[in-house]
Amino acid sequence: MKKLLTFLLLPFALHAQTTIPQKMEAYMRAQSTIAHFSGTVLVAQKGKVIYSSAFGEADREWHVKNTLAGKFRIGSITKQFTAACILDLEEQGKLSLDDKLNKYIPDYPKGDQVTIHMLLNQTTGIKDYTSLPESDLHADVLDVAPADFIRTFQNEPYLFTPGSQWAYSNSNYFLLGYIVEKVTGHPFTDYLKIITDKAGLKNTGMDRPDTVLPYRTHGYWEDYNIPFYTMSGPYAAGGMYSTAGDLLAWDRALLSNKVLSEATTKKMTTAYMGNYGYAVFVDSLDTHPRIWHSGGIPGYRSMISWFKDGDFNVIVLSNNESNAPYIAGALAGIMLNMPVVNPYVHKEVAINNAVIDNYVGTYFSKTFIELLRKGGKLYRKVDGVNDIELIPESEKKFYYGDGTDRQIEFVTDAGGKVVKAYLMTGGLKLPLERIAD
Repeated sequence: MKKLLTFLLLPFALHAQTTIPQKMEAYMRAQSTIAHFSGTVLVAQKGKVIYSSAFGEADREWHVKNTLAGKFRIGSITKQFTAACILDLEEQGKLSLDDKLNKYIPDYPKGDQVTIHMLLNQTTGIKDYTSLPESDLHADVLDVAPADFIRTFQNEPYLFTPGSQWAYSNSNYFLLGYIVEKVTGHPFTDYLKIITDKAGLKNTGMDRPDTVLPYRTHGYWEDYNIPFYTMSGPYAAGGMYSTAGDLLAWDRALLSNKVLSEATTKKMTTAYMGNYGYAVFVDSLDTHPRIWHSGGIPGYRSMISWFKDGDFNVIVLSNNESNAPYIAGALAGIMLNMPVVNPYVHKEVAINNAVIDNYVGTYFSKTFIELLRKGGKLYRKVDGVNDIELIPESEKKFYYGDGTDRQIEFVTDAGGKVVKAYLMTGGLKLPLERIAD
């Protein structure tokens, strides 16, 4: 009987001893097998790596597996390095954040109203060039000089009066890269290397597809290679490559004031308009303060984040456009002992459509979400985007019909009234507050 009791208790004992790295490995294995994640992940606490792994292939045609040495295009994480270049020049007295844009580009429309601070904080109102039709310069496949590229968007109408609102725009950081060139008299890549050297980075730089780059990963979209894509368009807004290890070293060096002075680092990581500092978002995951930025460029997605509670970093790099921010959020949730559900295959089930009426209403989780009924189905409505069908996998749990790993779960009382709701992104389960019926 004693042996039988020991046997019956053993599974619980093993479960109770599951470590954070084991939970992360189980989560990432599910991401790899269920959601087809390809890339590398790294989690470190106080600078010490506690979990890191690579999944999928760096080159599908040659079946070369991803490794932690893999170099990935990091998209908009590039902006952190561009901001550091500008702030380093400010520390040397070579420019001021109050400088107007027309000091460096005299013919730029409203250039006397736009400051370097606004460019850094994304409050200029300058239209994002990635939202514009491709110009006849064909910067996606041909190298284009920064000054020539700027002319493709500088005469676009402003979205708002400079400094009055916040709107993310790659154009702002393209202009900042050009300002670095004007101040130093050298290509942006030259000053970028000064900054990466300060942080001790050996595997980070501006990407050029015509160079031989050891351990370069290839980017994919579904079952296709991404088209050839030069970096003269992304430039200082998104043209860099790096590794997970180098991005950890970067974050640690930046936040410990080894790249910039303490006062300047604080300036960079202060939340101004839009919960945005200079190339970093400063907000919280639920109640846990964080500093982060994501990146996206054809074939690649990336995320770099630091959490104050526990002093830990989460870095995710993907070469098949997997949702790096969702994955990073779930890994952070595991660190913070928040509820995280491993990826699984979602299957639609038939339900009593009458229950949908119980769920219609307005909810809040970082932003307002309206749930509405259309033709006997539940939809999520957010201003500015198409409505997304919520497909039932039970009478109380629905998954997003757009293919993203998101679900909404309801808890109801005996009468069917919603008493609690949860939004899950990448498996991380967060409260969804009901505002109104």
